[in-house]
Amino acid sequence: MSDLILVLLVGLFAIQIPMAVLVYIDARRLGLENPEQYDLGIILPAAGFLVFAYYLSKRGSLARRAAESDDGQRTETERA
Repeated sequence: MSDLILVLLVGLFAIQIPMAVLVYIDARRLGLENPEQYDLGIILPAAGFLVFAYYLSKRGSLARRAAESDDGQRTETERA
């Protein structure tokens, strides 16, 4: 019985790693503020699938990073 549980946990972890990588890449591409928070949330064994589902459902409305000008400062229109 314990061998089956170990195999299932390893299998779930093996599925969650590619999911976490895909979410991190997608979050970076979308310019989200903290893409690693979704990535790390998916790697948690029990909550990973819940975070993945949340991310997919809310990815269009998540907070984006503020665009920066060439000197690294936000412009006046971006601050408003």
